[in-house]
Amino acid sequence: MKKPIIGLTPQYDYEKNRIWVGPNYLEAIYVSGGIPIMLPLHTDKESLETAATICDGFLFTGGPDISPFRYEEETMAQCGVVVPERDKMEEDLFSSLIDTNKPVLGICRGMQIMNVFLGGTLYQDISAQLSTPVQLAHSQTSGNSVVSHNVIVEKGSLLHNINPKDCIQVNSFHHQAIKDLAPSLKTAGKSTDSLIEAIYHPRKKFFLGVQWHPEHLFKINEDADNLFKEFIQACK
Repeated sequence: MKKPIIGLTPQYDYEKNRIWVGPNYLEAIYVSGGIPIMLPLHTDKESLETAATICDGFLFTGGPDISPFRYEEETMAQCGVVVPERDKMEEDLFSSLIDTNKPVLGICRGMQIMNVFLGGTLYQDISAQLSTPVQLAHSQTSGNSVVSHNVIVEKGSLLHNINPKDCIQVNSFHHQAIKDLAPSLKTAGKSTDSLIEAIYHPRKKFFLGVQWHPEHLFKINEDADNLFKEFIQACK
């Protein structure tokens, strides 16, 4: 059977003027049966759309903060570094694929851009903006493959179809989170302190965003492994 080609959005290193993708993303896609390719960052929309036509699915990877101007806010002092080039590239890519039924998986920042590009908003910094103090380790100091908190899985959601259980354990490396959910999206999971941790589009074949980093867990965690396997299966 032909292996599906998965287009991954790249990181951009200002200091070294280079683009790259974390090897864990590439390995997770490859081990699950896909062929990962890195999409171009600095290109025009038409060329990006042409490159994307060869892809059977898309992975929006983690990375820096999204510009608050994308959801009509000014930048708070607690907001991190933004990369306008990446915001534009991902918006161009997203606009070209949202009307298709090609599978999409978003991880951390990737989940957040799904929400923003469909009309949702973010907390620029959850510690600064939440009315109650943050109790869980959403920006953990432990290693990448260490789980730090639970996610309560929404029954009937895409996440529940993939992992049919009440809760799953995840790692966590984020200081931003979804504030207002985009109208077309639904919640697939929440942390025990009520932050949205997973989202999906109910009218798409496979359109799932997760706030944690399953690419660091898939070798040792069945729930994370299932995410990639089901994503690749949907891309076939």
